[in-house]
Amino acid sequence: MTSKFAALAIAAMIAGLALVNVALYISPVDISPVASGKGHDGGLAAAAGSLQFPEAGNFSETFERPLFTPTRRKFVPPPVAPPPVEVAAAPVVQSPPPPPPEVAPAVAPSLLGISIQGGAAKALLRVAGSETAIWYGNGETVDGWTVSTIDKDQAVLERAGKVARIPLYPPWKNVPPPANIPPPSEPQL
Repeated sequence: MTSKFAALAIAAMIAGLALVNVALYISPVDISPVASGKGHDGGLAAAAGSLQFPEAGNFSETFERPLFTPTRRKFVPPPVAPPPVEVAAAPVVQSPPPPPPEVAPAVAPSLLGISIQGGAAKALLRVAGSETAIWYGNGETVDGWTVSTIDKDQAVLERAGKVARIPLYPPWKNVPPPANIPPPSEPQL
């Protein structure tokens, strides 16, 4: 008896849900735009309390902000330092300049990216004069430089006792804008 009652209850619920679906299918749905500020006839809506949004306008400032810089501000070059002012002073006896080195110092590769996955860090390095970049891990050698350390924002390379710390973001990109220039205004929506 209980299994028949349970089956009858389930069938009644299914029939009730089917009736709800039919009722929803038959009922009309108003798909006219509500938030545009225009009525059904295309004219401006005059009803009080209707939603009206201002026109979106152009998003030129949004597109001008660089996506991959930490500050999301336009690039502002560092201020040009004024030329040094010469002051008359007693002559200073200078020793002769040291002789120029016979070999120009080697240029460290440029750092294009860093990947840290599961504790294994790799640096994407490009050798000067090359158009290709290759991923290098700790202890690997690139153009005579040995990768000694890779952090989240820099790589440290060593060569013949010289140490080169190569930042991922050059320091001039992280400089805040000068105080006399106001930050760009946010677009009004």
